[in-house]
Amino acid sequence: MSVDTGGTHTDIVIIDSDRKALFTHKVPTTPGQLSSGVMEGAKAALTRASRRLEDVERFVYGTTLVTNLIIERDAVPVALITTENFRDVLAMGRAFRNDNIYDLRWRPATPLVPRRLRLGVRERIDSAGRVVEPLDEESVRRNLTKVVEAAVDTVAICLLNSYVNPVHEQRIAEIAREEFPELRLSVSSEILREFREYERTSTTVANAFVMKPIGEHLDHLESALRQAGLRSAPHIMRANGGIMSFEAAKEKPVALTHSGPMGGIIGSAVIARRAELADIITFDMGGTSSDVSLISNGKPTLTTRSTVAGMPVKLPTLDLVTVGAGGGSVAWIDAAGALKVGPRSAGAEPGPACYGKGGTAPTVTDANLVLGRLNPDWFLAGAGRLDVGLARQAIGNLADRLGLELMDAAMGILSISESHMVNAIKLSSVKKGVDPRGMTLIGFGGAGPLHVLGLARELGIRRAVVPCAPGNMSALGMLSADLSHDFVLSLVKDLSALSPDELRGRLSELLETGSKWLTDEARDDMEPLLLPSIDVRYTGQSHELNLPLLDFDEFDGLIEAFNAEHHHVYGYRMLNEPLQVINLRVSAVGRLPRRDWSRQADPKLVGPQGKREVWLDASGPQTATIWRAEGLRETDLIEGPAVVEFSGSTFVAAAGWTVRCDAFGHLHVQSQD
Repeated sequence: MSVDTGGTHTDIVIIDSDRKALFTHKVPTTPGQLSSGVMEGAKAALTRASRRLEDVERFVYGTTLVTNLIIERDAVPVALITTENFRDVLAMGRAFRNDNIYDLRWRPATPLVPRRLRLGVRERIDSAGRVVEPLDEESVRRNLTKVVEAAVDTVAICLLNSYVNPVHEQRIAEIAREEFPELRLSVSSEILREFREYERTSTTVANAFVMKPIGEHLDHLESALRQAGLRSAPHIMRANGGIMSFEAAKEKPVALTHSGPMGGIIGSAVIARRAELADIITFDMGGTSSDVSLISNGKPTLTTRSTVAGMPVKLPTLDLVTVGAGGGSVAWIDAAGALKVGPRSAGAEPGPACYGKGGTAPTVTDANLVLGRLNPDWFLAGAGRLDVGLARQAIGNLADRLGLELMDAAMGILSISESHMVNAIKLSSVKKGVDPRGMTLIGFGGAGPLHVLGLARELGIRRAVVPCAPGNMSALGMLSADLSHDFVLSLVKDLSALSPDELRGRLSELLETGSKWLTDEARDDMEPLLLPSIDVRYTGQSHELNLPLLDFDEFDGLIEAFNAEHHHVYGYRMLNEPLQVINLRVSAVGRLPRRDWSRQADPKLVGPQGKREVWLDASGPQTATIWRAEGLRETDLIEGPAVVEFSGSTFVAAAGWTVRCDAFGHLHVQSQD
């Protein structure tokens, strides 16, 4: 069982292994108390599946809460203990060229820790790990006392060069735990043992910033689940595409950034492998935002250069581009009289105007409803109803101000929204030297299937896939995720000065740590794996490439592999340039069995369920056949214009596209032009 809490809806998926059956459910998110929506949705889904929470063998949770807390700065104050005279590292950041260098109003992000709570202690360790100045323990106690007196209960500890020798950080943590046990601690050598002072400090502080609210949320949710009957240990989706226990997540909550959307990427990779699709683009459009990611050769792309609200979080994460364009994105008119869409969203409360919950602003969902793409009587599988009159009123008010007809204004909203999404896909592909035209676009999320073919047409993509449960895809993908944790150790050493024995010795530290983590997280059905890799660059470069570390008895193979990868990524290689080893990494993976399901078409829903007038482009309405996903058979061939209604989403296909359903219920869409 999996639950994904998004900004607008909470999605639930159950795979019943005994009956080989898949069940999905969707309820509104409860922003004030997320656990309430989770429990309400879980109970309803279990009732549909004729199961109880006691029967659940694997519970996986996904949430955008960590990301939202950092973006909205909606958390308790935290303090930072650092090396004396280095407390302004967070404020100085790193020099870079802003995307818009002519933006005179640009300002750097405000640090998560105010200057008065950034406190320095006397100590110094050099870059080789030698103690230059011993730790002044009295300065540690004085600063920790200041923290407690300021009514702050969470402290980030990040000292200069502690990545190479953490002895002073560890001593500060010992003092804090002995003398100030009420403090929560985020220690950089436990969070990110990697060089680059600003990124390490930013990641450690971000971890501290969300520790208390995430810890309280997970404690409350686990308590509710236990009281309701859950026996197995609950797990949560993390940014690297794996899962970990609630207990591990409370110690390292920064690893949960973009937790929910990562499930969709993992699920898409599973679909791609089964359909033998090597290169795909995932497009996840929910109520608040849209997320785009690349999967090359069947593998999701990992990066350690992610940012949240402009601040680096330097942990391995699936590469993701997010734009503020979702079904709830609000259409508005700027000061110059131009139509804009997003990034503000109507959210779950009050939601789009058509929800009838008091919202009056026109949204993308309202536009889709006015254009006939959505069935007002089939919202959340018929559990709710959309009000066409309220949607027309909201769009109409905007149209009057723009001097447009109602349908033209609605099409304009969709065109602008889709342009934002096209740009996001180009950021993930074209700007990285990847031609999207030969790839497959997988569209999901509550609103993704409504727009997937419009984006494909703009990008020249001829093949698309819509998963069997597009509105619950992130939750479904979480059930295909493995236990996973990443460990890193910085070396920053010329390859010519590094011996295989030294490399083997340093790597053994990480392998031992990874093995212990797998032991702590162990499950009966888990296959443990330790996957070492190495970050390498040409001397003088600022960015490195990560390569699998297969053999360190000699380095000729590593040099050859790096040169080949550098040519693949950047288009050139420098065969005579010396190499530097930057980091050693170990991914500890607990591989879990995959749960599959079988599917039978509902005989009462086989074949077209009717027709209706739908606006698919600005040329005017077209007559589209209406199909229900539950009634689709593998032998069906659907030709556009057509609408396929899922329990939590709707797919529209224009003329020139054909649709087939596979054994799992996934739709495979092909352009005939």
